[in-house]
Amino acid sequence: MALFCTGLELSYVMYLTNFCYNTFMMNTVDYIKDFPIRRFSRGAVLIQRGDPLNFLMAIREGYVKVTSISDAGIERMLWIAGRYDFAPVEQLFTKHSTSRFFYTALTDGSYYEVNRIDLIAHANEHPIMMTEIARGMSEHYDDFLQRVDAVDSPTVSERLLRTLHYLAQRFSAGASVDLYAQGLHVTHQDLAAMIGSTRETTSVVLSKLRTSGFVEYDRRSFVVNVRKIESILE
Repeated sequence: MALFCTGLELSYVMYLTNFCYNTFMMNTVDYIKDFPIRRFSRGAVLIQRGDPLNFLMAIREGYVKVTSISDAGIERMLWIAGRYDFAPVEQLFTKHSTSRFFYTALTDGSYYEVNRIDLIAHANEHPIMMTEIARGMSEHYDDFLQRVDAVDSPTVSERLLRTLHYLAQRFSAGASVDLYAQGLHVTHQDLAAMIGSTRETTSVVLSKLRTSGFVEYDRRSFVVNVRKIESILE
């Protein structure tokens, strides 16, 4: 759910104005910038299940994966927070006082540590900001339903195609999207966790999808052919 711009450079503001997942008002940008910046490294657990919900992460750069872990120890990736996203946004107005999921750095990056209570109070005093939060949460819900639809597909191949399509459209508007160029260096294990499969099976299916021209990847790039995927999913 994209709710803010870092405002560090004019290009960031222009990106937010012209392309950002959810356009936000400049007073909100200034409000977010008043909070401290925290940096993180790939693999760092930023919020654990059971941690108190005292703050939200307003992502400046990098990506954070949101996961659940079953009693059997199986990790399921629920969604990915990127630039201009709040996390855990799904519990912003919840009655629960602790986190229900794990938030782990998928890449290196940083975020503004936004006090949750202060944010709600500020939004209550600024109707435009509250409207933007509501619209962003609606988009986040729609986003999540797409993820549910993807993992509910009957075959690993279809689940993987829908998930790759989701990731490509989540962070870009291109017909062909290089996830690595977006800073999203997902591994085969990451994709397996997103579709509820094993890394070995995911790797085999990815190889078949590459042969069919749906994806192209090597150590330097991971390109998703969005239009080709859409042509068979529609």
